[in-house]
Amino acid sequence: MKLLLHCCCAPCSLSCVISLRNEGIEPELLWYNPNIHPYTEYSSRRACLEEFAANEKLKLEMLGEYGLRPFLSAVFPETSETQRVSIQRVAERCKICYRMRLEKTASIAAQSGYSAFTTSLLISPYQDHDAIRRVGEEASAKYGVDFLYRDFRPLFREGQSNARALGFYMQKYCGCIFSEEERYLKMRNERSSSQIPHSSFLTPHSLFDRLALITGDEGLEKLARTSVLVFGAGGVGSWAAEALVRSGIGKIGIIDSDTVCASNVNRQIEATTLTLGLPKVEALKKRLLEINPACEITAHDELFCRENAHIFGIENADYVIDAIDTLNHKLDLIQTVCNAGVTLFSSMGMALKMDPSRIRIAPIWKTEGCPLARLVRQGLKERGFSSTFTVVYSSERLPRAGLPPARGEKPVNGSVVTVTASAGFFLASLVLRDITGL
Repeated sequence: MKLLLHCCCAPCSLSCVISLRNEGIEPELLWYNPNIHPYTEYSSRRACLEEFAANEKLKLEMLGEYGLRPFLSAVFPETSETQRVSIQRVAERCKICYRMRLEKTASIAAQSGYSAFTTSLLISPYQDHDAIRRVGEEASAKYGVDFLYRDFRPLFREGQSNARALGFYMQKYCGCIFSEEERYLKMRNERSSSQIPHSSFLTPHSLFDRLALITGDEGLEKLARTSVLVFGAGGVGSWAAEALVRSGIGKIGIIDSDTVCASNVNRQIEATTLTLGLPKVEALKKRLLEINPACEITAHDELFCRENAHIFGIENADYVIDAIDTLNHKLDLIQTVCNAGVTLFSSMGMALKMDPSRIRIAPIWKTEGCPLARLVRQGLKERGFSSTFTVVYSSERLPRAGLPPARGEKPVNGSVVTVTASAGFFLASLVLRDITGL
């Protein structure tokens, strides 16, 4: 099959290409995205796709230059200086955008002898999947070339993680100026709604009076003076951050570059049907400020790596919680924190587990039965690292249910909130007990 794959960006195209190759299909790529603005965004995405295609030895056709005027003309064909912008057209802009791109792709596919066309838009859980399929099928009928439908959405999160690991440019919005506007308006409104006026009921003893019965006033004051960085806002880290804020920690930084998707809802505290598509750290920050508006919270929408380790202020923190999944970044974080002399508590693997009572606390060198802990030990030994730090781990390992991954695809392991949240609480508890001496 000679297939033309319309590419919205390299991160979304990555898993689509892998999946198609596993079917024995070698796609050829097309760049046509007049919706992407401003020019710096357009240029960054285009350059990243060009590099991806070159590295993968994929044929790539770059169609058209920066398309601000064509896109705006398509969304607002009746707009002039004296006419009012139609709210209805803004609401329908996504379908107009799908049609622009897929009809152009189908037209080129028909003219150039392709047997079918498809699009990387089908991988995004944030796009209107049914509308994309409908528009693709209509373009197929119009130009007489097959539309290859695939539901790539289950591959989205893994693809995004792989793209980050490969150093791809990672965009923060779908591309058009309206989505960029909506993103910032939403973030501004969330920040505004979280600023609750100070009043007498927001005193330490009103929010944390039950905690003070254990820690005493001195312990409560120590908690309020403590700074904690939480790396990873997923199934473990998000619950650790929540527990810390509910326990009077005065300053917390949350670091994660991912966005909330549907598969996060079963275990991540910031993930709901209302936060899908938002940066995890922004959704979590909003929730944490609603719990304690007096807490100083910094959200870093960043992926930790050795190159950017200096931007998070690790050396100024009192504690660091590591809830990172990616092995190399985890090893880099462990070394960075320990070299800075900051107390580290780290989570090992919590996937493929159902029994929270099997969670244990131990020095990293004393863990048993945890595959991730074993890899961490091996990696640290290879780096000549001999210091110790405390970890939360579990030796439980259940078999993975469901179909095995396709050839070439990385397996995605199941996880459950009763285990991941418990691990997060264990980590927060280590911080609280160390601060208070209890």
